[in-house]
Amino acid sequence: MSRFLVTITPPTPNGDLHIGHIAGPFLSADVFTRVQRQQGHDCALVSYSDDYQSYMLRRGIELDRNHQTLAEENTRKICETLDLVGIHIDNWMQPQHNRYFLDAVTEVYNAAYHAGAIYSKTTPEPYCSHCDKWGYEAFGRGLCNHCGVDSDASQCEGCAHTPDAAKMAEFRCKLCGGKMAFIPVEREFLQLSAYHNFLKQLFNNKSLRPPMPQFLKEEFELGPLDWGITRPHDGGLDLKSDGTRRIHTWFMGLAGYLASFRELLAKTPDGEKRFEQFCHSGQGKMIHFLGYDCAFSHLIVYPVLLSTLDTYRIEQEFYSNHFLTLKGGTLSTSRNYAIWARDIVKDYDQDSVRFYLSLLAPEAHESEFDLEKFTTWRNQIFLPTVDQIHERLKEEIGKSASLNLPALDMQVIRRLVQRWYHAASPTHFSMKSVAKICEDVLDIIRDRIALGAAIRSYVALLSFTGQSIFPELSRTLQESSGLSREEIFQQIVSASSVEYEI
Repeated sequence: MSRFLVTITPPTPNGDLHIGHIAGPFLSADVFTRVQRQQGHDCALVSYSDDYQSYMLRRGIELDRNHQTLAEENTRKICETLDLVGIHIDNWMQPQHNRYFLDAVTEVYNAAYHAGAIYSKTTPEPYCSHCDKWGYEAFGRGLCNHCGVDSDASQCEGCAHTPDAAKMAEFRCKLCGGKMAFIPVEREFLQLSAYHNFLKQLFNNKSLRPPMPQFLKEEFELGPLDWGITRPHDGGLDLKSDGTRRIHTWFMGLAGYLASFRELLAKTPDGEKRFEQFCHSGQGKMIHFLGYDCAFSHLIVYPVLLSTLDTYRIEQEFYSNHFLTLKGGTLSTSRNYAIWARDIVKDYDQDSVRFYLSLLAPEAHESEFDLEKFTTWRNQIFLPTVDQIHERLKEEIGKSASLNLPALDMQVIRRLVQRWYHAASPTHFSMKSVAKICEDVLDIIRDRIALGAAIRSYVALLSFTGQSIFPELSRTLQESSGLSREEIFQQIVSASSVEYEI
């Protein structure tokens, strides 16, 4: 049995979740957790609301609302939406005034500081005197000095590197549109330049989705450069009462995941033992699901921070995704350009939405969502096939309750099971591949119905391979097959127990 601490990059609680969030890290992490549990592994899926994100400050100004109150309201919406989509997070933490979060950030900061990885220096930072706002992230925007894409000065959505505001063209205040001046500010920095060889060695043998290898190649050519971790006068968590150590949200991500896990385990009597097993014993892995634009914090910063935590022995794996587009444009909560996840589930159903978004998952490149194509697929292919399956199974089970498989069918099923185990593996996981296997099994079932051939064994297989993709449908298929989950595993998945008909 392996132990997996599964994480989802925390969303900024400036609104609800759209289908791009779901098709990216959220559904992938849920499916990963489900398939690992199917294989008997110990998993915990955690995330939290990015309450300290400076975009929350800007959103509060735009709506004339208290940003903390807004974060609490939107966090409730986010959790409701996740429930509607059937995404089960073991613990969703809200960091504001949370002792687990404060303790974890303090622990991570102190470890890096005592390791000599944090130092102070004065740097010029963008400031709008008209709005009295600093342009570290949410309040300033220009053209990335690495790739030229419109970006804030934090992590670029185009190339995932960290832009230098002083080198960005057309850098302006997001509130008034005015040009920002650059004012000297004393800040603390994480000395990433000292970890260049450590990071190169770390990623030598890791399997990463494209374009992560290219991102790392470019990052190593750049440095990596030392990275500011405090943002005076901006969003963040103060680690000093006088406000001189305001740690920004991207530095706090690793601490956030550990804090959410701590909060989860505090509800159980063996919490400390489980934390030890996951994080200190060398038996655990932290599996990160993230958008491509979060590559820098997760692949560069968090491994460095984890290496300074002397007592921690937990390996990290990274599953990135690109963006889901809508009519050529990137979905965005802040721009209100989206199809909201709760609306599409309400108008259609959970299983078909999960299945279609899994097939469409932007794992290696961007993918386009088309509502008309989705409704056509759902109404003309998916639902009619499901109805045919239930009708045919009634006839088939009525004729014979035995499950005899011809050798040829057994060979086909074996290949499909092998594909599932590969797609479900923790080192080569692909939600899209798991969904494609389900689609292939459905195609086989549809063809067999047309030929008048038996479908029961393939339906049982579909209930197994689809357990993580369409949980409710998987349950009804399993019940309709007349077999228990244990019988399906023994007689279909575990080939040694299958009875052959030659």
